Amino acid sequence: MRVAVQPIGEVGRRVARVLQAEPAVDEVVAWGVEEAGRLRVVERLEMADVAVTDSHKPRPLADACLEGATSLVTSLSWDDEPVREFAEAGLSLVVGANIETGLAAGLALQEAALMDEPLEVRLAWTVHGKPRRRGEPIPFPEPVGSRWAREVDPQGWDSPIPIRTFEAPVDGGWVAAMAQVSGALDDGIQRTIVGTADHGAYLAAIALAAAVVPAGQHAYPSGRSWAFASPSAYLDRALAAGLDVASYHERVAG
Repeated sequence: MRVAVQPIGEVGRRVARVLQAEPAVDEVVAWGVEEAGRLRVVERLEMADVAVTDSHKPRPLADACLEGATSLVTSLSWDDEPVREFAEAGLSLVVGANIETGLAAGLALQEAALMDEPLEVRLAWTVHGKPRRRGEPIPFPEPVGSRWAREVDPQGWDSPIPIRTFEAPVDGGWVAAMAQVSGALDDGIQRTIVGTADHGAYLAAIALAAAVVPAGQHAYPSGRSWAFASPSAYLDRALAAGLDVASYHERVAG
């Protein structure tokens, strides 16, 4: 598998290093930049199976992917996504490969799959800002720790499991994501909390890079998918890249 990276910032450069260590990746090249350290810079994507970018304006790379028959992974979604074009070309457009719609939502779906009947999902993640003094208490792992959060609208969630989503402002360089899943088992109701916390650029790079190999191995269908839509494949690559997950299980009813 050959991968093209558009490394706009620190996250993109870290993504390139993560992918260079992937056994399934034969070569990592750079696109859309004048120089990229030891990476070979290419102008066209015909030889790349998947492209990935940390750019907040990914449409130029999306157009190059369509020309080169290359699937695309991005950390966000955007207004003029070429959804129909990617579907008609038989290519994957994977959006939202970040801590919110990648790691937190992926952890939730993986835990929900272990329950007989998932009843509710609560997702939370950090954003940069002044910490709140009230709101919804969120038990992030250390070193972020418990934080107050505000409720926000969910993105991309099409599961029938009811969901509530929260964001917690933090200052400094640490970020975190958490999923809380409640569900029925044979002998009662269980609540599971899973979460991760780490340096911001490190965790963002893992969240973005983790969707690349699954996209190249057709874990995502043609057309547009959110990164969490293939949770097992996505989280396997995140764990292999260094994702550290804490978990807590509580039986809340008999």
